[in-house]
Amino acid sequence: MAANCASCAAATEFDAGTNYDVVIAGAGPCGLALLSALHAQEGNLTDEQQATMQARGRRGRIKKSEREALKVCVVDPAGAFLHEWRGRFDALDIALLRSPAWAHPDFFSEAALQEYAWRRGREAEIHSIDDFTTTSLRRLTEVNAGLFRLPGAGLFSDFCCDLSKTLPHAMLRGEASRVEKLGGGGYAVAVGDASVRTRAVVFALGAATTPCVPPQFALAPTIVHSNDWRALRDLDFGSKDTVLVVGGGLSAAQAALRAAKRGAGRVVLCSRRKLCTRTYDLELDWMNRRSTGKGSARRRLYEFKGAPLEERRAFVAKARGGATVPQYYLDLLKKAEDRGAIAHFVDEVCDVQELDGAHRVAFNKSEPLVATKIILATGSQLDCETIPLLRDTAKRLALPVVSCLPAVDDSLRWGDDEDLFVVGALAQLQVGPDAGNLTGARRAAEICAANLGSHDDLVEDYNVLANTYDVFGDSSDTESETGSSSTD
Repeated sequence: MAANCASCAAATEFDAGTNYDVVIAGAGPCGLALLSALHAQEGNLTDEQQATMQARGRRGRIKKSEREALKVCVVDPAGAFLHEWRGRFDALDIALLRSPAWAHPDFFSEAALQEYAWRRGREAEIHSIDDFTTTSLRRLTEVNAGLFRLPGAGLFSDFCCDLSKTLPHAMLRGEASRVEKLGGGGYAVAVGDASVRTRAVVFALGAATTPCVPPQFALAPTIVHSNDWRALRDLDFGSKDTVLVVGGGLSAAQAALRAAKRGAGRVVLCSRRKLCTRTYDLELDWMNRRSTGKGSARRRLYEFKGAPLEERRAFVAKARGGATVPQYYLDLLKKAEDRGAIAHFVDEVCDVQELDGAHRVAFNKSEPLVATKIILATGSQLDCETIPLLRDTAKRLALPVVSCLPAVDDSLRWGDDEDLFVVGALAQLQVGPDAGNLTGARRAAEICAANLGSHDDLVEDYNVLANTYDVFGDSSDTESETGSSSTD
């Protein structure tokens, strides 16, 4: 997977004299999904995209838009889409996404990623999973079942790169540091020495997180947390290293496998409980949105929406459950254990002491060990206060914050009288448990684009808001088609 993809940006040159319709702060998958959703109208489509939409128009052709194409400016420190995403994936040697193949940023076809793989002879990079033998998926047609397979990281990256080349936008390299409300309407976004004037701003800044560090490790400054992908990427391993990885989720498994692959002499994985398997990081029912059963996404989302904002974060935590590992990675761990590259045991760290450039780690039940390197994969907490731009904007415009998250409304608007929107994990209080996933990115982009006024035609033809959870574009809802069991 390419470390840098600056060539992806088929962007026009930023013009400080242009009044933009929308500024998107952030160029990750959420930002790209929103850009695609904003342009998903006939007036802004390429010939290929228009033909695809007409061929797949199960609910009628898209009406001709008489509006001029939206002027969109994307602001990102790297000046390219998915730079941060690629860095995180590279740091953990992640080869496979944990989101289904339909969950991608392209709004012109839910099968776009699969079709992209077929056209380029890369079908092998769409990976089958064991869940296709379960009741939940076995009744799906072969085509629709394929939408639940898992894409390779390299395929997804190249797909997003090519998609970005088809979407009109200006790209401004730099970090947005300030949002000022203009007297005549709209906003000025400060980016370095530049100032961008815009009608609306969308914060697509990714997950603003604070690492969860157990108190036993608080005084050990040399320890690396998996949340810090740059430090993890730069971590060297040698044959004399004993590497301790603490955690019981996917990041822990990936960190242990990476250390073993990069030449660590001994790798020990310690988890508080036995590793649990689950293909996705949410129950399948959250993604199988054609189902209307007791545990279906629609019913759960109604329950979620009925709860006060102050209680929704706890709802999300319960829905996501504890740490889990896909079977694919459990198999890799088992192979590594069999050849002696990784040792895994269930226990809890009770004490950590520095010892001659290393750490002596004591456990509740197991024998102590001396680790030259420790990697914590102990999770993180969302907190919008960790991003100066959001903290400053909330204070400056008196915007509501609940449970350390922007208190956005159903339209994902932040502030009653503002044209400020939030997508991604930070929109969790409205989007729900999958806000930080690619599935949630698509749903948030739909809602946000519709409320920015770009989707006036699509709302009628594709029923974006009324049927947000229909993945396949089929309004028939029958329990018998898919079942409702989870992957646990």
